[in-house]
Amino acid sequence: MATIKKRYAPDINNYKYLIHPLKESPKITEGYLYTKEERDIHGFYFHKGIDYAASYRTPVYATASGYAVAGYHRFAILNDDNTPRLYKDKPFSTGLGYFVQIYHPYKVCKIKGGRITQYGHLSKLGDGIYAKTQKPILINFREEIIRKNKTRRSKRKDSEELKELIKNTEKLVWKYPWVRKLYGFSFSDDINKKESYLYTPQELKKLHESGSKYVKWVEQGDIIGYTGTSGLIHGRLRYRENRRKPSVRKFQTWDENHLHFEEAGRDVKKGKKILHRDPYDIYLSKEHYREFHYDTLFIDFEKKISL
Repeated sequence: MATIKKRYAPDINNYKYLIHPLKESPKITEGYLYTKEERDIHGFYFHKGIDYAASYRTPVYATASGYAVAGYHRFAILNDDNTPRLYKDKPFSTGLGYFVQIYHPYKVCKIKGGRITQYGHLSKLGDGIYAKTQKPILINFREEIIRKNKTRRSKRKDSEELKELIKNTEKLVWKYPWVRKLYGFSFSDDINKKESYLYTPQELKKLHESGSKYVKWVEQGDIIGYTGTSGLIHGRLRYRENRRKPSVRKFQTWDENHLHFEEAGRDVKKGKKILHRDPYDIYLSKEHYREFHYDTLFIDFEKKISL
């Protein structure tokens, strides 16, 4: 039986071009796969990134040089029937929150087409970095619940059950109105309306050369932001969403303060992230990162990690 690594690790040479995004020795709290404890909360299996524990507003550094953009990405976690999923009796969300994405061209990463790194759940952005904001998509829960019920092959609810489900959901959404909003999902072909993380390499270069404040060239080791828990709402919304220059105060939520870090490619035609790599070349959940591998993407590979 093929391992996760054999099945999902892309056939790309692991050229070392990154430094760790945090200065202190990183403590890994989630690996390429979520732990069972985390899966039981939100239901997701693949993480495709690394979570590093960090105290609030710890500086985050560019792991390699490239074009930096920023944005806001957040969505409520839903059940199979399209109702909001609850954790300790309250709705909760995930997503990158306030994030920075850096596109690393070939001259930096030595991979055709370039690579991207993402840094999520930030409380504040670095100097000269601005989040490009777009209007959120609004969910019509009545329509979505009815639509999902129609597609069910079994356990389809009758009209009375459906009516009660919709009533309870609308009551919940009235109490927590943020649940209706999806941020970071504007997939327009119009460069002015699309999310900044979807910019093509050509668009990034053009915008940078034209002086756009939404694209900044950063050097390896530059401060690009500060850690936080943005995007991870639990119950009441405790900060302002979709700001160009956010400043998120520490708030109580369902997850710990951490930095989410990813390294991947992007299909410029479809906009999807592709060919995700585990920078430690392990491709498992966090307990398997005890042995530090030297076949990593990090130049500072001698830095010790802990769990």
